[in-house]
Amino acid sequence: MSLNVINHLGLNLYSNIPAVLSEVVANAWDADATEVSVKIDRTAGTVTVQDDGAGMTLQDINERYLTVGYRRRDNAPTTTPKFRRAVMGRKGIGKLSLFSIARVVEVYTVKGGEKHAFRMRVADIKNAITDERGSLTPYRPEVISTDSIDFPSGTKIVLQDLKKGMNQTESALRRRLARRFSVIDPDFNFSLSINGTSVSTDDRDYLKRLQYVWVYGDAAYVAKIRSATPKAESFESRIALTGDGGSIKGWVGTVRSASQLREQGENLNKVVILARGRLSHEDLLENISDSSFYRQYMIGELNADFLDSDNAEDITTSSRQRLDEDDPRFIDLLRFFEAENHHIKKKWSSLRETQGVTVARENPAIDEWFGTLQGDADNHARRLFGMINRIDGADPNIKKELFAHGVLAFETLRYRNNLAALQEMNEPAVEAFISLFTTADEIEANLYHRIVTQRLEVIDRMQADMDDDSKEKVLQQILFEHLWLLDPAWERATDSHLEERIGSTFLSAPLTKEEQDSRLDIRYKRVSGAHVIIELKRYSVVTNTFRLAEQVAKYREGLTKALRSIGEDDPHIEIVCIVGKPLSDWANTQGKTVSDQMLAPLNARAMTFDELLKNSRSSYSQYLRERGNLDRLKSVIDSIHGGTGSA
Repeated sequence: MSLNVINHLGLNLYSNIPAVLSEVVANAWDADATEVSVKIDRTAGTVTVQDDGAGMTLQDINERYLTVGYRRRDNAPTTTPKFRRAVMGRKGIGKLSLFSIARVVEVYTVKGGEKHAFRMRVADIKNAITDERGSLTPYRPEVISTDSIDFPSGTKIVLQDLKKGMNQTESALRRRLARRFSVIDPDFNFSLSINGTSVSTDDRDYLKRLQYVWVYGDAAYVAKIRSATPKAESFESRIALTGDGGSIKGWVGTVRSASQLREQGENLNKVVILARGRLSHEDLLENISDSSFYRQYMIGELNADFLDSDNAEDITTSSRQRLDEDDPRFIDLLRFFEAENHHIKKKWSSLRETQGVTVARENPAIDEWFGTLQGDADNHARRLFGMINRIDGADPNIKKELFAHGVLAFETLRYRNNLAALQEMNEPAVEAFISLFTTADEIEANLYHRIVTQRLEVIDRMQADMDDDSKEKVLQQILFEHLWLLDPAWERATDSHLEERIGSTFLSAPLTKEEQDSRLDIRYKRVSGAHVIIELKRYSVVTNTFRLAEQVAKYREGLTKALRSIGEDDPHIEIVCIVGKPLSDWANTQGKTVSDQMLAPLNARAMTFDELLKNSRSSYSQYLRERGNLDRLKSVIDSIHGGTGSA
């Protein structure tokens, strides 16, 4: 791999300080450290990270630390010698992340009485990049004095000439680092402190927020989570294995109010994935298509060590904050989570419904009224009061009024015990109100069926109307209008751009002339905040993975600089390349696999026009096959609309 690509992957990929410090903490874990200390000196503008681990000899420094891409698990034991820890390191590029936030890095290390110290500068490393082909001159760090080393064993790293100020408070940094690791705990003989204050699991600051909890793992782990959530109103232990036998340990919970998951600078409405004790995927919720409003109440933490097996390919992307979503292990995990999400959604609705009735019946008059209900009337009243209870953030007095209106609307049911009686009411507003709450799920299911049918019609029209010569321009416009063709979860995109020159959109960004002139076929921003670039190649053009990687690396670098110039310090960028003809190095299945592996570190993927249409049709057709029989409102909705329209 060229040094230019490494430059994109390491020197410029990270800018999030907690993510960078996580790499150093992970290295300390792999070095059998028991204590890691982070010291922030805002006056001097330095960050110092020191551990009491094994340290490094000169041979270790040259063969491992200074070798970019050194794959420890291929060349050394996969467990540490002292504590037999499963090592976290894998790609060998984590050390490059330091240069994302510092222009100068000093390393002091001691092992077996042997002391070494050296200094590395970003400017010197960049000078070693001589041309676009990736040939390079030897780079040697500057050897510095070891006189200041006053510790018997371990490594100290000093970050100087910081690229950005340390504007995060120490408590916020403790919180974010605590959420990135599950091994910072006395049980693992591994501690972390920031300016002398220890980081603990309590710093995660979310278990105490939970109302309902679902837990996966052995009895000891379940007991540990239960003791940490004493105020939870519902607690359920669940099966801890995926369909392929992957072991899961962790929890998923919901909060009383969605606002509890919104805190300054961070969104907690996520289900994070950890492997080998560290964060590996920031939000599994993004990977499921269920957009029910209950999702905004969810939070979770799942440990899945099978995702980081020594005997399988590396599943993590270069930023180590996301997983390869096409890997069978991730797909297995996703199936497990989708099934659990379905269970949790039903259970949550039932629990909130029960709670709504309980809250309403605290009023003696409503309690007495409930006692008079029978049969369907009682069931529909419970569902209505549950829906009222799920109105997030509603003032208690407003909820009391809604409960009162519910009683009035159900008075007819109390006497007639028949939903048909609602149609005879003389108050249209009340009739519409009750009709909405008794058929909401049914309407939602049929409307989604209608949307799927319409989308399949769009795909059919595309396949029928486009010839080879028109595919690029026609597909560009259709993709811009219907982003769901790439992924159903991307339909609610914001800030969309068609045929955009980066330099024209971001006038003040510090871009090179080449980056300013870069033209992006389509760029848009997902509701989650991720940026997506869609690169379209002419149908007749045949290219290869290396040229594609060079191009998307340039796009990534330019857009990253541009977004940082407007205050987006840590942009997540995904790139999808749509090509007419298979890449020239896709000669066989193995070639396609190697190509995917080359593009994955850039968070990019490539597919043909025809694959795009085939995959999109398959995903939507599957829904229709599985649904089978339509419920009774399908014919009503179809008759109202008199046919189908555009998606």
